Amino acid sequence: MKEVYLFRQYAEEAACASSKATSREEADALLALACTWAQAALMSERKPGSSVFPSPRHPSLMATHPVF
Repeated sequence: MKEVYLFRQYAEEAACASSKATSREEADALLALACTWAQAALMSERKPGSSVFPSPRHPSLMATHPVF
């Protein structure tokens, strides 16, 4: 399995786990972890030499995934 799919799976698992957290701090930490995995997935999809900064063609994760 490609690592991008694993990273996305990890992000989804962390986001789902945040809804079952027993404290706000735990939920926040899990959401931050989900964001990190989602960013790793995005970075692993990029072509070598491409910019890491968002552009109108490739908006930031927050713009496309308001859950994060």
